[in-house]
Amino acid sequence: MTHRLHLLIEQLDRATEQALASAEALGPRAYVAPVPGQWAAAQVIHHLLTAEQKIANALQQSLLTNSDSWRLGTLKNRLRSVVLRLALRLPGLKFKVPPTLPAPPPPEDIEPLPELRKRWNSIRRQLEQILHAFPGDKLNHTVFRHPRAGWLTVGQTVASILDHTLHHQQQLNRISKVVK
Repeated sequence: MTHRLHLLIEQLDRATEQALASAEALGPRAYVAPVPGQWAAAQVIHHLLTAEQKIANALQQSLLTNSDSWRLGTLKNRLRSVVLRLALRLPGLKFKVPPTLPAPPPPEDIEPLPELRKRWNSIRRQLEQILHAFPGDKLNHTVFRHPRAGWLTVGQTVASILDHTLHHQQQLNRISKVVK
């Protein structure tokens, strides 16, 4: 794993911990939607770990394919990645869940937050193993198709997970203000 990827994973670990701590601080209210039709904090956490699991699985699948078939990232890929990062960082901007990702289950069907924490830690370790196995000469090749931004390199993919987590941290902050 490159130094840059390692730094991204460290940032992602901190963002994940903050998201989990925000939800856990709500106690049982983490399973209460702030307004009917909006997600509860536990649903946000479930969505984040489901998205990261899907991305880790896709990266694992990419590793199993012939890396000679991977395409070199282009300026277009880079621009789309930057636009995605900016969009996810803008406060208050909402996105629909992509059709490739299931909507989170109702709050009452989501396991307790300590179980979600264990699952997320397991997913993160899986992601780290994938990144360690990634060929160093293929870091500038596109390996993951993001539902909004298109093809991303492994670094852009990890950065998108980080930005996605930070985007939902804003949502968790809004939920905390209403539910407390």
